[in-house]
Amino acid sequence: MKLVDRFSMIVFSIIVFILSGFTILVSTNIIDVDIFNSMFDLLSENIVLTVCVCILLCLWSVSNIFFRNGSRNENANGVLLENANGSLLITRESISNLVESVLKKNDEIKEASVKIEFDADKDVIINIVAVIKDNAIIKETSSKLQENIKLAIKKATDLEVSNVNIKIKNVEQEKKVTPQ
Repeated sequence: MKLVDRFSMIVFSIIVFILSGFTILVSTNIIDVDIFNSMFDLLSENIVLTVCVCILLCLWSVSNIFFRNGSRNENANGVLLENANGSLLITRESISNLVESVLKKNDEIKEASVKIEFDADKDVIINIVAVIKDNAIIKETSSKLQENIKLAIKKATDLEVSNVNIKIKNVEQEKKVTPQ
């Protein structure tokens, strides 16, 4: 949770706690209602201030209830998996390293860059921009890569890979050395 959201939640919780405590104390006759007369007189004299404060508190409560950032936004750098023993955050960098290790094993890939995204179901979307060698068969190479990457991610992380998108940026010619 962001610092502002956390601070907002703490302040709002304190206000609700104090109001709830006063309500309990007044309803059980531990505190007399007459004590609050001076405070109510002050609030009734300043009606504009009172209305503004009430509107602000209402908006604040609505924002904390409906627009609070959850764990999905908090873990935008990865996927948080939780079980009875604790939690595990699998970062984008970890998944990217797994993908790069699969790419390095493929002799037909000259160079590649990897971008990792997550969908709403915590499935992984992998985007690869690659330069391949000129002797590679693009369709076979990409199909093999997609399959190997999906298997590697599933085996290592138990996450589902919904898409492996490959963009062939260039086909690089192998430099032939001419004898002199």
